[in-house]
Amino acid sequence: MEGEIKGPFKFFSTDKFGNVFVITPKNDIQKFDSKGKKISEANFKVLGDATLIDACNPMEIYVFFKDQNKLVYFDNMLNFRGETDLYKTLGTTNIQAVCRSYDNGFWFFDSDNFKLKKADKQGNLLSESINISNHIDTILNPQMLIDDGKNVYLKTNSNRLMVFDILGNYIKTHVFENFTTFQVRENKLVYSTFHEVFVYNPLTFAKDSLKLQQYQQIKGHSFLNIRSEDDYLFLQDSAKIGIYSF
Repeated sequence: MEGEIKGPFKFFSTDKFGNVFVITPKNDIQKFDSKGKKISEANFKVLGDATLIDACNPMEIYVFFKDQNKLVYFDNMLNFRGETDLYKTLGTTNIQAVCRSYDNGFWFFDSDNFKLKKADKQGNLLSESINISNHIDTILNPQMLIDDGKNVYLKTNSNRLMVFDILGNYIKTHVFENFTTFQVRENKLVYSTFHEVFVYNPLTFAKDSLKLQQYQQIKGHSFLNIRSEDDYLFLQDSAKIGIYSF
């Protein structure tokens, strides 16, 4: 292990430089470097429950406050830069998954209409999918969204990962048994079950489990979230975020 950030945390994200952004149980937002040193902290408890943080753009951090139905924007030192009220601008209240889009807007899943939608920061709707319930054969429970600039990925339950193009057109669905979280890296999918980490190549369908010696010490832990940046792998369990060479 290269380092650790002691928790617990509700959620975390990373930027391309290996900085770690977390949400604490008290809804504090904190930034750490890749060695686990705290750099900055902010608190907007007045906005209620912070449920998601997206640091894909290292200069602009997105935080979703579900209680207030707001997407709030921060700079890289967690200074407030603006917000989008999703109810006032889009008339949407039942959002379960949201993420930054490659062009600095945002994607969200509209659970009332079963559609993946994209909007700009002013709340103007830019594109949307068809009703995706037509493409699933199980209960739809959207949990996580990622836009990698080429495709948009929607984790719908514990087994299915739906793939869309950047216009919101459905492409295909990957099925991974009991997976908890994922990340797209160099055209591959890094994902975890509760106790293992895998790298999947969508082009060759090859799946490799990470069985390096340094990971043996974390067997038995339940992985809540996973991120991979540069030469580091970040694994969140109930007590901490462990930082490992990757």
